[in-house]
Amino acid sequence: MIKELKELKHCKASYRINYLLIPVSNFPINKRGAIAFNKIYLWLKKQNLYKLKRTRSGGIENGSHMKVPAWDVRANKYCVEITAILEGFAWRIQFRTETPKKLSGRTAFTKFKRLLLKDGIDLEKFAIDNGPEVKKEIEPYIVKVNHKFYIDKIFSNAHHIDFHSSFSAGLANTHPEFRPTLEKVFRDREKDEMNKHILNFSIGFLQSISGCNARWAHLSKDAIKDNNDRVRNLALEVENSGRKVLVFNTDGFWYDGPIYHGKGEGSGLGEWHNDHVNCKFRMSSAGVYEYIEKGEYFPVVRGIPNDTKLSWEWGDIYTKKAVPDIFTFTEEEGVKLNG
Repeated sequence: MIKELKELKHCKASYRINYLLIPVSNFPINKRGAIAFNKIYLWLKKQNLYKLKRTRSGGIENGSHMKVPAWDVRANKYCVEITAILEGFAWRIQFRTETPKKLSGRTAFTKFKRLLLKDGIDLEKFAIDNGPEVKKEIEPYIVKVNHKFYIDKIFSNAHHIDFHSSFSAGLANTHPEFRPTLEKVFRDREKDEMNKHILNFSIGFLQSISGCNARWAHLSKDAIKDNNDRVRNLALEVENSGRKVLVFNTDGFWYDGPIYHGKGEGSGLGEWHNDHVNCKFRMSSAGVYEYIEKGEYFPVVRGIPNDTKLSWEWGDIYTKKAVPDIFTFTEEEGVKLNG
């Protein structure tokens, strides 16, 4: 085994290996990162390894029948990931712009579960057996342009409304027994980074098939519906007040006109506030827009990390820069930087 692989983060592997528990090593998308990643990729490619079998949800199909040593490579426009199991250990190696600076949904969920138990609530008693079926009923997040004729138009008096920890608030609204714990987590979110992770990632994990077989998907379903209802209702209030709702982005929306104030505004869990005001705003789609606030330019392009947009200027969302095409991956050569 080459030392470059041996020195990366890894864990012991067994026939019960869980893909989500394999530690991830990251190589940044730059020349040095590409060279280092390719050295490991090309070495593994030369080994006589079986191909990992995947479950429908993307996990590793494990069990006593699993053939090792094994590996696979999965690639998209934003990331190339190698998963390798050999010599009794397992690795996940990624070539991507940056490693997400967050804990896993599982870690946040586990902490949340313990906090609930401390408050006298056993989350296991809420588990269901038909989670995957319930998951299919969950409403999609609201990410859409309100009217197509707002696309490409410049708005000079735009603002953004955001709900505080909206999905956790949705759980508290629909299942009040969770509210005391969630209120404490929300209140102490600035004191402990873990509390932010609980608020941000627990709801998603409740419906994760690979993480928990969606055993609490009904809770996630209720929380998301509550969020969507509140966002839609507030947007309607804003429109009825004579303002223009421009685009929805999950737990908030952009609008144009005088700054809106109304019922439900505040700093508490599930309350809303104007987190961006008096902006110059333009969008090319629901997931691609730009705005200037207090003289500073901010481009938002889903799929392109922030650190690659530091030198962007107004209008760059309409250029090739806004098309995720940072690198190319081929089985023969590995990764190659574009441009």
